Amino acid sequence: MKKGDRTLIKQMNQQLVLRLIQRNGPIARRDIANISGLSPAAVSGITNEFVEQGLVRSAGEIERKGRAGRRAILLELNPTAGYVVGVSLAMHRFTCALTDLEANILYSADHPLPQSGTAYEPLQVIAGVIAAVEELLATVSIDAELVLGLGIGINGIVQYATGVSKFAPHYEWYDVPVAAPIEAHFGIPVFLENDVRALTLAEQLYGAGREVDNFVTVAVGYGIGAGVVIDGNIYRGNLGGAGEIGHIIMQPGGPICSCGRHGCLEALTAVPAIVRMLEDALAAGEASVLQGKTPLSLAAVADAVKAEDALALRVVTGAGRLLGRGLSTLVNMLNPQLFIISGEAVNLGQAFLAPMETAMRENAFIGFQDSFRIVYEAGEENMWARGVACVVLNALFTVQDQSLQLFAG
Repeated sequence: MKKGDRTLIKQMNQQLVLRLIQRNGPIARRDIANISGLSPAAVSGITNEFVEQGLVRSAGEIERKGRAGRRAILLELNPTAGYVVGVSLAMHRFTCALTDLEANILYSADHPLPQSGTAYEPLQVIAGVIAAVEELLATVSIDAELVLGLGIGINGIVQYATGVSKFAPHYEWYDVPVAAPIEAHFGIPVFLENDVRALTLAEQLYGAGREVDNFVTVAVGYGIGAGVVIDGNIYRGNLGGAGEIGHIIMQPGGPICSCGRHGCLEALTAVPAIVRMLEDALAAGEASVLQGKTPLSLAAVADAVKAEDALALRVVTGAGRLLGRGLSTLVNMLNPQLFIISGEAVNLGQAFLAPMETAMRENAFIGFQDSFRIVYEAGEENMWARGVACVVLNALFTVQDQSLQLFAG
C-alpha cells in the first residue's frame, strides 16, 4: 500500500472516531471500537493522539460489565480545542460569529452589508467580510492558530465544492467566487454554503435532526428555502440548488419574485408578501389596527394577529394555507420523517402555522398524512451565523470530507 493511501485511511479513521465521540460522547473506547468496526488497538492509538492534542478529554469512568474492578474511561470532545468563524450574509447586513467545537457562540457582531448605491458589489462585500473577521479575531482573546476554518452562508444556488455563488437572487450575483479570496487572505479553509442548508447541518449536528436520517428544514422569513437530509446525508443537488422550494410556481402570472419570475411560493407567502398584501388592503381603506403603522413591520403584524384583527388574520391564515400546499410537494417527493420549520414567520404563531400544517397533511399523498412530525423553531438572534459555523464543524466531523487537514499523517 502506498504511503499516501495509508495516510488517507488513517485520516478517515481519525475522522470516524472523532465523529463518534462528538455524536455519542461521553463514550468508552470499547464502544467506539464496537460501533466503528476498528480494532481496539487502532481506537486506543487514535484516541490517545486526540487526548495528547487536547482535542478529546476524559469525562470520568464507568464500571465495565462482567469485569470486576476494571473501569472504562469515558471520552468526550473538548469544545475549546479549536474554534470556527461563521459569517451569515443577509438582506442588508451580515453577522460574524465565533463558536467553539460544539457550536456555542462565544462572540458575534452585526455589520451593514457594503453597498454601491442600491447594488451589492461582490468585491466590496468580500472586503467587508474580511474586515469584520479581522475585527473579530482582534477582539477575542484566543490564539488565532486555533481557528480551524471559516464558513459563509448566502442565499440561492451555491457550489459547495468550489466556493462559488452561482446565483444569489437577493444580491443579483451570478458565478461569484466568494470563498477563494477570503481563504487566500486568512490562510484557513473557507466553506461557502446555502444559508438554509447551513441551518440544516446545525440541526443535524446539535438540534432536532440529530438522530433522524430523513428530514427537511424549511426557513420561512424574508425568503423561503429548504435544506434536505436523505439517509443521513445533506443533499445539495446537481448544481447546489436543491431545496429552492420557495421558487415553485403557485400562481402563474402572480406577484413578481426576487428571482425575477412571477407567482413563486416565496412571492405569495414569505414575510414581504404578507406585508405587501396587508399594505394593499390598508391602502384600499380596509379597517384594521394596522392603519397608520408605516412602515409595516413583522412585529406589528404579529401583534395584530394576537389582537385577532380581522384583516391580519385573513391575510396571515391565507398565506399559511398556501405555504402548506407548497410544502406538501416535499412530503410527496421526499417522504421525510421530520419537518423543522424555522425563520421569522414562525413568530406569527398558530394563525399562520396551523393552516400550514393542515394544508400539508390534506395535500399529502395517501398514507403520508401522518408519516411525519413537525417541529417549530422561532428564529434566534444568531441562528444563521451558528448554522454557518456548523458547515465547518460538519467538515471536521464527516469522514468523506478531507477539506480540513487537522491531523498529522
